Amino acid sequence: MRSRNKKRSQSAQMMPEFTASLIMIVPLIIIAVYVMIEASEAYVIHCTLKQAASTAARKLAMSYGMDPKNTVARWCEIVSSIDYPGVVNSYKQFELGGKGFNETSNPPTVTVKVHFVSDQYGCRHFPEPDILGLGKGFEIVAESTCRLE
Repeated sequence: MRSRNKKRSQSAQMMPEFTASLIMIVPLIIIAVYVMIEASEAYVIHCTLKQAASTAARKLAMSYGMDPKNTVARWCEIVSSIDYPGVVNSYKQFELGGKGFNETSNPPTVTVKVHFVSDQYGCRHFPEPDILGLGKGFEIVAESTCRLE
């Protein structure tokens, strides 16, 4: 009879220990899941920016082949048609990166940078929800280079 009571007391003691360990582990799991979701969202934004930069560089390279002087002078008008809702909404997000139109390199190239700044240029707020207040001044940048035609 005595051994049966001993088993009960051991199993009764395990339940509070298990509960205490869950109280410590569950918040860590929730934080880890939140960080993974936000990191994957940042990666998706970066991939979208990379695509926008590649598209802009390609458009500028093709336009340069047809009319070099006007392309260099009015590159903003060419990239203004590029739109990825929520991520790239304005020509103001683009800039000529590096040397811009590098006509002296072999082969000649154009480099374009695209910036994502949370809550600017019509971009959505990131991260959302912003639990830690990281959204202000959060910037993601992508760059692409294309050979001039």
